[in-house]
Order: sequence, then structure tokens, then C-alpha cells
Amino acid sequence: MKKNEELFYLIKSLSKSEKRYFKLNSQGNEAAEYLILFDAIEAQKTYNEAEIKDVFKDKAFVNQLTTIKNYLKHRILQSLRNYHAKLSKNAELIDIIRNVEILFYKGQYAICESELKRAEKKAKSFQNDLLLFHIQDWNRKVYQALYPQDFSGLKSIIQQQKSTLQSTNDYIDLLLANTDPTQFSISHKKGVSLQNKTLKTLHKYRKLLISKDHDKAKRIIEELIKEWEQYPELLKEFFPMYFSVNNNLLGFLVFKKHYKEAFVRILLIKQKAEAIENISASFIKEKLRLYNIELEIHRTLKELHTTHEVIDEIQDFIATHKTLVPDNYWLSFRFQFANIYFTKKDYKKSLSWINDILNNQTKKDRKDLINYTQWLNLLVHYELGNGFSLRYLINNMKKLLRKDKNIDFYEKVILKFLSKTVEHSSSEKTKAFVNLSEQLLEHPIPEQVLGYVDFNEWMERK
Repeated sequence: MKKNEELFYLIKSLSKSEKRYFKLNSQGNEAAEYLILFDAIEAQKTYNEAEIKDVFKDKAFVNQLTTIKNYLKHRILQSLRNYHAKLSKNAELIDIIRNVEILFYKGQYAICESELKRAEKKAKSFQNDLLLFHIQDWNRKVYQALYPQDFSGLKSIIQQQKSTLQSTNDYIDLLLANTDPTQFSISHKKGVSLQNKTLKTLHKYRKLLISKDHDKAKRIIEELIKEWEQYPELLKEFFPMYFSVNNNLLGFLVFKKHYKEAFVRILLIKQKAEAIENISASFIKEKLRLYNIELEIHRTLKELHTTHEVIDEIQDFIATHKTLVPDNYWLSFRFQFANIYFTKKDYKKSLSWINDILNNQTKKDRKDLINYTQWLNLLVHYELGNGFSLRYLINNMKKLLRKDKNIDFYEKVILKFLSKTVEHSSSEKTKAFVNLSEQLLEHPIPEQVLGYVDFNEWMERK
């Protein structure tokens, strides 16, 4: 994202209700200019500053476009803060701290005290040590203002701060350790907060996977999930973290091919996710991760008959939250849809998704996914017996490959095979597939390629 595109992407991320709230709270003559700019930017599909300048060339503010854009951005952020005042306990605590700062400078120390007590209770209840330290720091300032000679009371507050700071440092150490479990070790001291326990358990889980102690790895993740479920308020407040732990377990179950157990857990986590009201970008990331795992199962178990329902569900979810879903995520899912239908031999549905990708591609799309979509396109046309179309597509593929790099051995022999055998009889194709497999045994297809399109699985089933 370029600096001058920040406002564009901010506006595009707003929901209908957020836009309505912003406009209702921006009425008045002084708001006219930036509201006009807001509407103009909102109408654009891609940000074009030259077009904005041309549209408003008769307006005086166009000469200070950067200034008014910054002003509009801050007004939108202010509106979002007000709209989402009850977004989370974290947001509520930050608002209380802001109130305390204002009251402190007004000398209203008694009100500060009552507000800080309320904030401290809430921060402890939701195990938010980062903000608890900040609250305690304001508590110290207020206490000093009220009782400047009471060093004993002051010392007690500072000791509390020190304890909170230690817990915060433990949290930072755990975050660092989870970046690379093989490099960083962690303290054996028992974690205090559930978030710290979670980070500690995930670190241990990853080390157990590396050492191939799979049974213990699964057990500690299951125990962690049960512990989260004992604290429903914390689970609701920090649902993306709980969601992430579940996704780790689901990934493990799929790796171990425990698909029945995975399906039960997918159903349970979906039910819990339905009850979450505040849908954040991190929540959406975990929900998409869940869908990826679910699609992996459908891709592996070709006999499943609910694939279409899952794909419809994913489409609806992405359409509902499209402002928070990056374009390449949607491209990745469409590629998976095409791939799954191909493995299930539903070639028409596969081709429909392939065409959707290739007919709507942009320069910003992931090149690898576009490239392997074109490979999938060749295989689908081969299965459908579209000889004329296939030869045209093969010529285009050869040009594309030569443009980017030298053609690999597997690419050369597969392209030749597709071109020469598309109109062969079934028995002739069977012999040709055996010959193709033998050639590729001597020069195997790279594993990273098979992760996109499993040519080996396709040849085996033929």
C-alpha cells in the first residue's frame, strides 16, 4: 500500500453502518468539503489521485489535497473510535485511561481514583497486564497528588507495578520464543495469565512436533482448549487466540489423517464462532484458516458429498466480509475450489472456477496461483476431450513458460503428452499414462509443484 492510498483503503474497509454513523456525525457546513471527498474516493474501484484532482479542479481545497485527506482520515478514525467504544474490554480500558488523563489535568483526583479502581478491576478480570501497568502508573500519579508524604502507600503501588511489569516481560519473552522454538527457550515458571499459558503451551507443542512426540503434543493442546472453555468471558474477549489454538489442533488432526475427529471439532468451533458479535480482521483470518483445513479434508476424501455446501458457505462468508478479506485470499480459495472439483472428477464445475480466475485476473494477483490455474485448465480440457482448445492453450503455455524461464523436464513431457494423446482411445491412453509415469519416475516432479497441482495423483487414477 502506497502512502497516498491509505485513506482509500480505510474508506473501503468501512461497513455500511460505520459509513452511516460517520456521515450522521459529520453534518454541518464545515464538513461539506471532506464529505464530498469521502464520496468521491468511496466511488473509486482503485485509487486514482489524478482523477480526484481533475474532478475537483474548481474547488479551492484541491490545492491542499494532502492536508484535507489527512484531516478526513483523522475524522474517520475519530468516528470509528466512538462507534466502537464497546468493541472490547481493551477499548473500554483505553477510554477510561483517557478520561483519567483529562480529569487529572483538571485536578479532579477523587474522580480519578474511582475511575482507576473500576479500570483496575476490569483489567485484572480480563488479565490485561499491559494496560494494568498503565492504570497502576496513573494510580501512582494520583496517589502522589493526593498524599505527597505517604511513601509507604506509594511504595505499595510501585511494588504492584513491578509485579505487573514482570508478567508483561514474561509475555514478551513468550512471544519471542514462539518466533522460533528451536532457538529460544522459556522459563519453567508457571504462567499466570491464560494468554501467557497459551503462548507457553504453543511453544512446547511446536517443540514436541519437532521431536515427533505427537501424542503428547496433541494432549497438551487439548488440555489448553479445555482450560480456555472454563473461562467463557475470556474466551469471548480473546476469541481469535482460542480460535488459533483450535486451528493448530485441526491442522494436527488432518496431518495424522484423523478426519472424523477433525470434522467434529470443525462443527464445534463454527458453532462457537457464530456467537461472536465483534468480527475483527484477526477473527476472519482464523475463520479462513479453518476453511482451508476443511477444504484440505474435502480434497483428500474425494467421496465426501458436502463439498458444494462448504464452498457455498465460504463464498457467503467472504462476500459478507469482503472489505476485510485480501483479494489474494479469495484467489487462493477459488483455486482450491477448482482443484477440489478436478480431483472429484466434476470437470465442468472445475472449469467454471478456472474461467472465473483467468477471466478476472489482475496484475496484483499471485503469479504462482495464476500459473498453476493454467496448468489445471490444461488437465480439465484434456479430461473433457477438448482437443482443439487444448492445443491452443498448450501453445500459449509454452510461450508463457519460455518467457519466464527454461521449460522444466516434467513440463515438457506433460505438455507433449497432453497434445499427442487427447484424442486417443481409452486403452491407448492407459498405455500412454504408464509411459508418462515411468518418464517422471526418472525425473520426479518437484514437491512444491505437487502442492499446487498433484500431477502424480492424476496419473495414478488414470
